[in-house]
Amino acid sequence: MNKILGAAMLTSAIAAAAMAWASDAPSNGPKLITNIPMTSAKPFGFDISAASDGNYYLADGSNATLDVIDAKTLTVRDRISADFAGIGPNHDKSGPSGVIPIPGSSLVYVGDVNAVKVIDVASKQLVKRIEVSNSGIRADEGCLDPTHHVVMFSSGAEEPPFATFINTDTQSVIAKLPLKDSTGLEACAYDPKGQNFVLNNDGTKANPKGEVDIIPVKTVLAGQPEISAVFKLNGCDGPSGLALGPGNDALIGCDPDEGGKQTTVIIDRTNGTTLAELPFGGADEVVYDGVSNRYFVAAGHHSADNVSQVGNKAAKFDPALGIVDASTRSLVAIVPTGTGAHSVAVDGESHHVFVPYAKGPKPEFAGTGVSVFGTE
Repeated sequence: MNKILGAAMLTSAIAAAAMAWASDAPSNGPKLITNIPMTSAKPFGFDISAASDGNYYLADGSNATLDVIDAKTLTVRDRISADFAGIGPNHDKSGPSGVIPIPGSSLVYVGDVNAVKVIDVASKQLVKRIEVSNSGIRADEGCLDPTHHVVMFSSGAEEPPFATFINTDTQSVIAKLPLKDSTGLEACAYDPKGQNFVLNNDGTKANPKGEVDIIPVKTVLAGQPEISAVFKLNGCDGPSGLALGPGNDALIGCDPDEGGKQTTVIIDRTNGTTLAELPFGGADEVVYDGVSNRYFVAAGHHSADNVSQVGNKAAKFDPALGIVDASTRSLVAIVPTGTGAHSVAVDGESHHVFVPYAKGPKPEFAGTGVSVFGTE
């Protein structure tokens, strides 16, 4: 997540126009249910989000909090402070960032500047601060291996970038993996079938526009993590979001630099073969919902013509949520979202999709908040 940090201040509550707009949404796409207003004294900066055990969690840089929203009632339950960095001089020095809830517990692992923080959302307390560096750069996106009780966090803006692996039982670092040839790291996921961590790599000498790296968990548990396979991506520049779907499928959200073709690709995560290339891109976070059997692609950098404007100071993005049918590997809908909407999470039980956004010109997203869509 090295390209986007949304910013705005709340100026209005839920827009009345939102519900009227929802009725005009594509018939095969999710409908807008409501917008949850989010207030802050500073410009609204939001990052990665996640849903687990009936809660939606949002890394909220403007308030320097972990926000907790009830996924069913859609009410803000808590804003938990844990000495997070807040909005710094740039996004690499801001926090919180990555959010990893531990299912079946009240613990959430959250990336921050120099550290990963373990938050108990039941007691609303910081349980443990796990140092990963002293450079002033944040631990960014992460993923969970629930089988072996390991979380992985990427520090993609470090020089060189590295990944940190933490045992969730002992809440201690068990290994680090430097990626000396990398220009940055993005989303990761744990593949239980292959017992591998799957990692989006911004670029290397061999694959300057990005690749996918495979890290066997057995090497992590042995204290010597290593990359066992590298997949060159065809049809995708700037791999950002990553979500594992049914079978061996993995969806990669792509966010190329200015002039690049915006796409989303689905690959076979065992060999890197491209299974589908979809005409939608500019994405950051992506997620798979097993209940609806759909992927949701948050594209804050989306352009209507699918030509990237990232890097253009005069860029005018057309943020949208892409919906992909996992069975047919096809794009079934594109739904407009608010300014800077690059984060997405799904609570399958309540059939709710959460997409935070910043203040912008669209009347249905005039303030600052979290949009809630239905999954169908």
